[in-house]
Amino acid sequence: MVLITILVASLLLARFMERTTTELLVEARAAQAVRLRGDAYSALEVTLAVLADYRAADGGLWAPAQGWGDPFAWARYEPRAGVTVAVAFEDESGKPSLPRLDTPGLQNLGELLGLAPDDAARLADALLTWTQPDHVPATLGSDLRSYERADPPHHPPQRALRSFDELAAIAVARDFFYDKAGHPTELRAQFAQSVSLYDYPAANLNAGQPLALAFAGLDETQSRRLTDYLGGRTRPRGTPPFFRSAAETAAILGAGAPGLGTEVRCLRIRVRVREGAAVFGLTAVVSPPGGAVIAAEPSPDNAAKEKPAAPGPAKSLAYPFTILDLQETMEPLAAPGGAA
Repeated sequence: MVLITILVASLLLARFMERTTTELLVEARAAQAVRLRGDAYSALEVTLAVLADYRAADGGLWAPAQGWGDPFAWARYEPRAGVTVAVAFEDESGKPSLPRLDTPGLQNLGELLGLAPDDAARLADALLTWTQPDHVPATLGSDLRSYERADPPHHPPQRALRSFDELAAIAVARDFFYDKAGHPTELRAQFAQSVSLYDYPAANLNAGQPLALAFAGLDETQSRRLTDYLGGRTRPRGTPPFFRSAAETAAILGAGAPGLGTEVRCLRIRVRVREGAAVFGLTAVVSPPGGAVIAAEPSPDNAAKEKPAAPGPAKSLAYPFTILDLQETMEPLAAPGGAA
């Protein structure tokens, strides 16, 4: 009887210790996430302050080579002890703006991504049926009746894409972007990497995106001249490694480049904070004054159905950038014994 009592007590104690360890681990993770989140947002504020300084001093943002590629060094920012912080930039406006593309533009994009002309035309028609209220479908399977017969039935929102995940709901288009099992295809990844969901008038050629250059009509010789100049191989000594105006561009290309600009209009900033084995990620998409905007406005019909509440009076913060998107990620600590 004594042995049974000792055995039961041991089992109960083991269960209690296991539960207590799990609860302590959860609390430790939450507390660390709060600390790292504060570090990440502090680093983001420092980065935006440096960008604002450069924009005010130089009259614009053109490329990281302008000097803001290492904002922490410029601002002499040091994280707290035991924490490492890294920042990376991606010029979102170095890609063609998807909301700005019409039928010829979408067909050209499809062909640049490797589609046959007929398939590129079908894809363009499907995308415009989904995004444009005044578009008349020209392809069998893209008409509104196809959506009514779908399972479940749905209707095109007739506004710009808000997420690339919407491609799975677009008739005809999903056949190009997803396989029969519903897995994304390579074309889907290429499409998402090649265009931006944000609305701006011209892609920044300083980003040197090959597809954006080809989409703008630059031939191989012009593209090579541009990349050689940006890479420093043909750039005269003392000139900056970026373009600041259409005149500077024309001097290298020998002609203007419609659809291409020289200014950063939409910037993706990735902040990564590490403390021990824990990593917190913060990704912000920002736009300078006069830069990119979110193009996901509903059509007039949908707007009438979904009238937002009238906003109250708001005080302007005079913030130097508009934050278009903000995402957080937290890589969890490993639990004792290897359990997640």
